[in-house]
Amino acid sequence: MSDTRKFLRQSGVRNRDLAGAIAAASVTLISALGLSVLSGWLITRAWQMPPILDLAIAITAVRALGISRAVFRYIDRLISHRLALRALRNLRSTVFQSIAETTTPHSDELLTQGDQLTRLSKDTERVTDLIVRSLVPAGTALVVSIIAVAFAALLLPTAGLVLLAGFCVTGVLIPWLSRRSSNKRLQRAAVESEDTWEQQLQGVLSHRVEFHAAGIAQQRAESAVAASRRASHDQIRATRNDSVQAFLLSLSCDLTVLGIAWLGVQQYGGSPMWLGMLVILSLAAFESHAELAKASVYADVVSTASRALAEVTGEALPRHPATQLPHDTTLTVSQLQCLHTDKTWNFTLEPNERLLITGPSGLGKTTLLYTLAGLLEPCGGSASIGDDATAEAKRALIRMHPENEWLFSTTIRENIRVANPDASDDLIDTTLRALDLGQWLDANQGLDTVLLDGAGSLSSGQRRRLLLARALCSTAPIVLLDEPTAHISHTDASRILDILLHQPLPGALPHRSLIIVSHDQRKPVLG
Repeated sequence: MSDTRKFLRQSGVRNRDLAGAIAAASVTLISALGLSVLSGWLITRAWQMPPILDLAIAITAVRALGISRAVFRYIDRLISHRLALRALRNLRSTVFQSIAETTTPHSDELLTQGDQLTRLSKDTERVTDLIVRSLVPAGTALVVSIIAVAFAALLLPTAGLVLLAGFCVTGVLIPWLSRRSSNKRLQRAAVESEDTWEQQLQGVLSHRVEFHAAGIAQQRAESAVAASRRASHDQIRATRNDSVQAFLLSLSCDLTVLGIAWLGVQQYGGSPMWLGMLVILSLAAFESHAELAKASVYADVVSTASRALAEVTGEALPRHPATQLPHDTTLTVSQLQCLHTDKTWNFTLEPNERLLITGPSGLGKTTLLYTLAGLLEPCGGSASIGDDATAEAKRALIRMHPENEWLFSTTIRENIRVANPDASDDLIDTTLRALDLGQWLDANQGLDTVLLDGAGSLSSGQRRRLLLARALCSTAPIVLLDEPTAHISHTDASRILDILLHQPLPGALPHRSLIIVSHDQRKPVLG
């Protein structure tokens, strides 16, 4: 569980936050417990047919507890789920940043889109779900159990001891047996088969055009369906013990209630209200123990997810020490040799200078950009900003925008703000219109237009223009663009290149250093 604790700390979960969520859940169940006990008193007292005014306070209290139970339940869910969702947001952001910093475009550790979806969606969700599925229920059960045992002991000391013994069985023994009897291999198989299914489904949805062209679309779809069936089968096998857990819990609860009822009858003092409260208290108190067995088993699922996250994030999640960045943003490339190419690069890019690199595919242009951005280590030579050649300086001052950059299924505004969270609507709108997307915006819902299918919602030319607008809205002093005019007509491409190379730039900075690569062989190749 060390990995799990590490990730929860990184997600900003504090002990006092957990205490607040446990307190809210405890108040909810205490209200329900009070409602049951008072209802038992009211029923048994009404059996004696007293004057109605003698029951007025109890009737009002029952109504108040019934309403308060719903109110406290809402507050409980609000607090606990807000804590879990905030932790999920923080953890996903941190894991994403760690993956981005510890993997490179050509490394063996590079994750597929399906892997990324699993790590960033499923595994992070499994870790933070521990809050609402294990930690809060366990803490709540402890608080409610203490209060219930204390109240039962006030009514009848021996009943308090019997209730305590029942709680030890349902709150300690049954969860322990459930975790010991649960097959960890089956639990891991269920998690892995679900991940495999999601990865195959993502592949089918993301590459359906390519699979259809290759004639394997039907085969891939059938493989995804088979993976879905395996995931369902493994999930059923992994949860086979749930019925046994429910039976043991019900049996323990029934035996405890019968034992307390027997003690109450043996020591009956003539007050039916006392006996009714005692029996109903013991019956209602076990509500807080209903999910403890599942909570203990879920810890194994979380451990598997934590190990998977630890494998892709490294030994420790990234921390960013303060770095003194160079004031001089001159990019000097000297005898630079990049991965998978024999090309040697030599050039100097002064501040606010713009450079176009052209040549045939396979020359190493894209690899050069990854190297300049600090995402790949050079095989020889150097690339430095000012007098700083570290990867940290490059990542801080250079923004690389690859040709296959991702577009998310959200609004145009949020897709642009990936590069600059502070970009205003006016800045985004002006930049998009400068790149000939004005008519398209006006024909839709402007910046509120939602790309339901991500990049699939746009034509190739619209996608390139939108990605270029994202790059220009960033505040980086040096921007690297990979094929920014691909899939755009020759006339429009020439106009956009003229803007990028010779005119004040639209976007956040009208003047900045710019490197553009293109496979247009009509231009000379930089050497």
